[in-house]
Amino acid sequence: MGRTVDQEVHAAFVEFRAKEDDKCLSVQCIYCQQIRAKNTSRQKQHLLECPGLRGHGQAQSQSAPSGPNGITAPNGYPPTPNGPTATAPGAGPGPGALPTPNGPMMPNNVNPHATPMQTPLQNLQGRPSLPATGPPGAPTATAPQPAPRPTPKSKPKTSTSNLPAPPLDDVHAAFVEFRAKEEDKCLSVQCIYCQQVRAKNTSRQRQHLLECPTYLSVMKDSIPANNLLHTFPEGDIARSLQIPAPTLELDFRMSIKMNPKVSVGPSIWGHRDWVTFVGGQWAGRWGKGIVLPGGQDSQIVTKESNTSLRASYMLQTADEPAAWIIVKTDGWLTGAKDVLDKVNDPAVADTVNPNTYKYRINLSMETGDERYAFLNTLMWIGSGCRRGQEIIFDAFRVN
Repeated sequence: MGRTVDQEVHAAFVEFRAKEDDKCLSVQCIYCQQIRAKNTSRQKQHLLECPGLRGHGQAQSQSAPSGPNGITAPNGYPPTPNGPTATAPGAGPGPGALPTPNGPMMPNNVNPHATPMQTPLQNLQGRPSLPATGPPGAPTATAPQPAPRPTPKSKPKTSTSNLPAPPLDDVHAAFVEFRAKEEDKCLSVQCIYCQQVRAKNTSRQRQHLLECPTYLSVMKDSIPANNLLHTFPEGDIARSLQIPAPTLELDFRMSIKMNPKVSVGPSIWGHRDWVTFVGGQWAGRWGKGIVLPGGQDSQIVTKESNTSLRASYMLQTADEPAAWIIVKTDGWLTGAKDVLDKVNDPAVADTVNPNTYKYRINLSMETGDERYAFLNTLMWIGSGCRRGQEIIFDAFRVN
């Protein structure tokens, strides 16, 4: 039994996988060497238009010896009565019939005049040849076996951008998936930045973004340092580095009661005040406890009433046994002079809205207790307010 049209189509192409990570196979026409996606309908359409196939058929027609009616008979079929293109009176090739170099298909989709094609399997050693299209017992013509074709290898592309490779979520967000045709088995994607369409492949999509001018421009503009009044020169690696931004997370709240401040007097830095702590309490995510008496805050007050704060004190945890933690803070109390004068007056400090001034400090801790050793390398930013002879602030861990 002869081969079907689809078998003839498949025999005209060599299958291969362009890259190891490709999910879909590609095919290469053995006549014109064109490479296309594996799709029987499109392969069939290609053969109808393939210039290499037409040239191949003409060469065979000119070189093959002909019989009395102009048709060769190496495949064991007798010549047709009216020549190579004879068909039923008034009839032509049926719709969708695949023309071949030596004549049209028979009604059963078998071409009795075509030279048998070689398939990729026939090029492998130890594989039996496919049966010829002639009747049993007839001599068969063996076509010359083409040399094996090397699988095309794509050259690795190197990105010229200094930006880091985008994460997987950003890659997927940068492309819109769609199916070009209903019969397509593989999805295509379109870049939302440059509108280019490509096959859906995460590695190639990521590589495309590293070479997409529009995407690179957007990413550079998204770097906070590039939106400052002054920026690094174009092309400098510091201009294209995406540096992670820290985040703040509320970690604990602390309340400290103070003794009346002692005015040391003017110094070369400003007016010096000395404040000692009565004690206090604290509570947070990793524990709770008290502020031990004896801490102190050395303050410098400027002529605009802004106050530099530098304090050190000790915490005791509520554990059994308790742990001791040294706390050091420095920061500023700033705002309008008339507001700060009220804040520094314990009698009226409670009446001042905390949003009208800034009490900002940074904190560090030190302890030898292994249970709280993680505190030694952390940083906190504090925001607080004055309440008479009491300071209350929230500490935000810097992540």
